[in-house]
Amino acid sequence: MQVRQGLSTGFGFGLWQTPRKRQSLFLFILLFLFGVIVTNHVTLVNQTREQNNLASLYKSRQEELAAATAQYDSLKAENARLLEVKEETIARVLSQEGQPGLMEELKRMQALAGLTDVTGPGVTVTLNDKPGYDVIRDSADAIVHDSDVRHVLELLKSSGAAALSVNDQRITNASYIFCIGPTILCNMQRLTPPYVIRAVGHDPASMAMSVQIDPMLSLRQTPEIGLVVSIEPSDQVTCPAYAGADNLSQYIDKLEVPAA
Repeated sequence: MQVRQGLSTGFGFGLWQTPRKRQSLFLFILLFLFGVIVTNHVTLVNQTREQNNLASLYKSRQEELAAATAQYDSLKAENARLLEVKEETIARVLSQEGQPGLMEELKRMQALAGLTDVTGPGVTVTLNDKPGYDVIRDSADAIVHDSDVRHVLELLKSSGAAALSVNDQRITNASYIFCIGPTILCNMQRLTPPYVIRAVGHDPASMAMSVQIDPMLSLRQTPEIGLVVSIEPSDQVTCPAYAGADNLSQYIDKLEVPAA
């Protein structure tokens, strides 16, 4: 028994033999637990505060977006009204001057230039990235590039498309399409996938077939790559007017012939 007591004391268990030492140990444990509780509480409060701040910021941005969207819709409607007034004024002046036929010619030129809405038989081609695309695991061919959009537009043109649009942006001679990071810029507008390409033409079946049998697009749709291409012919497809129809001077001022 004496040997066992000596071993116990030698291994430090004598700490519990005095009340003061036991109190010090208990106080240390209580303070440690209190510190852990306070730390967890402060962390939780900070996380809650950050979440509330993020929620408030998100709500604020949503309200700003809603206000900007409403303002855009209002300005768009006002612009359409002013364009109608402009057309009516031009028609009245031409009629007063005895040139009513010029208005019809002007409308025909506007339609050919893409400055008016066009509705007729056509096809809708939608290009989209591979679902669940992984930048590390998947090929770069699994996402839509600006060259893909231009390629489809050329296929549709060569098969009889008379009017084209991409995500409701009318394609004209002044249009350009190129990548900016993960987006595509068209007519000064950033577009994101899916890219909905609409084409109006007399032979929707021929336009649809030109995209369907294209070797490059067929290869990109294989399971190994996974690009998504959908084709939908229709009796009624609308390509909207070119968005910059009321500000064409920016494209033609440098083409004017200087006076001799």
